[in-house]
Amino acid sequence: MPATETKKRDAADLIPGGIFGSHGYPDGMAFIAARGQGAQMWSTDGQVFTDYVLGSGPMVVGHAHPRVAAAIAEQASRGTHLYTMNEIALELAEKIVEAVPCAEAVKFVADGAQATFYSLRLARAFTGREKILKFEGGYHGHHDYAQHGLVPGEGINHVSRGADSAGIPAAISAGILVAPFNDLEATASLVREHASDLAAIIVEPVQRSIPPARGFLQGLRALASEVGAILIFDELVTGFRLDFGGAQTTYGVTPDLCALGKVIGGGLPLAAIAGRKDILDLTKPGRANDGRTIFLSGTLNGNPLACAAGLATLQVLRDMDGPARIAAAGRRLAEGFLANARSLSIPFQMLGPPSFAEPIFSTAPIKNYAEWATANPAAARQFSIEMMKRGNHVLFNAKYYLSTAHTDAQIDKTCADSLEAMRAVRDQGLLG
Repeated sequence: MPATETKKRDAADLIPGGIFGSHGYPDGMAFIAARGQGAQMWSTDGQVFTDYVLGSGPMVVGHAHPRVAAAIAEQASRGTHLYTMNEIALELAEKIVEAVPCAEAVKFVADGAQATFYSLRLARAFTGREKILKFEGGYHGHHDYAQHGLVPGEGINHVSRGADSAGIPAAISAGILVAPFNDLEATASLVREHASDLAAIIVEPVQRSIPPARGFLQGLRALASEVGAILIFDELVTGFRLDFGGAQTTYGVTPDLCALGKVIGGGLPLAAIAGRKDILDLTKPGRANDGRTIFLSGTLNGNPLACAAGLATLQVLRDMDGPARIAAAGRRLAEGFLANARSLSIPFQMLGPPSFAEPIFSTAPIKNYAEWATANPAAARQFSIEMMKRGNHVLFNAKYYLSTAHTDAQIDKTCADSLEAMRAVRDQGLLG
């Protein structure tokens, strides 16, 4: 058996499923990554990919950017972990507060799921209420509160059937409300019905790749203020990518708290809760015993190595006008894909902002998760497979992340590949 095949077998034996999360590959397509550089990634068996996954988003300036690598190396020589307040964490916190409209203060955690989890804990402690409203299809990580409302098309507030993962207590499900994204009327009905016990509304301002309808985020801000709930933006994807100040800057809506991650760690484990200081002050040890003090701690919170990588990444983004550069690359990609679809008379759209748009094999408007889920997912999946075959690393039925490292030549090659991939999808009879 070739060495690479042995490694693939061992990966599945040692790590159940042979994957770290929920994204796997069809039989015969799994590979083991060896290294990344710029917008490319190499496998142990010699494959070379143009990377549109980018570590699930963090590598916004590309893999192994020299300034980021140098910052990591310099900090590593000073210590990889200190478990106390440190200079580089303070500097990164200052940059976040300067850039993000809602950020009066910052608390660091180790990953995005912890950021959304602690945001919800803060909201419950601050308001003295228990219920959380989220949106169908909104992904806020792996914790128990987040694993609800991820099955499409079940209607408003369908959590009575329970969570979307085993091992989650029914009592937690009872505290979750689910509304359809972009439906302000249905959301308002739920909010007002549960106003006296609603602690928070949590939302991805751009839900996966679905943009907010005009006035939707503004309406959520008004509803939260009306009933005294905390508005939380999950800006794990949009933060420092859609705009340097995130979706808050793009859409002109300021939440009470936001969850940040991916970009701010520069590819190392780091995330943060940013927002109102009066809320984040509930994490201060030794504060007056009023029943609202929350426990927030973690061995690697504020890790200086991750903060160094994140700070360097933000500096590179600032210097390169990163969000604009990434959006321009995304527009080039989207225009190429759309032109190819038109040439083949294929129903197609690129859904979402250009910096992380998603190929969809339908021309119908998509405003929520249920509509997304019925927009020919079989064609989208096969398209992903065909793009992988042609040397493009993509997540199946998901957004394409762009970076400042993607070159015009790489994007043009991907566009050429998309023509062949679309033709293959059409010839397999997947377009209806």
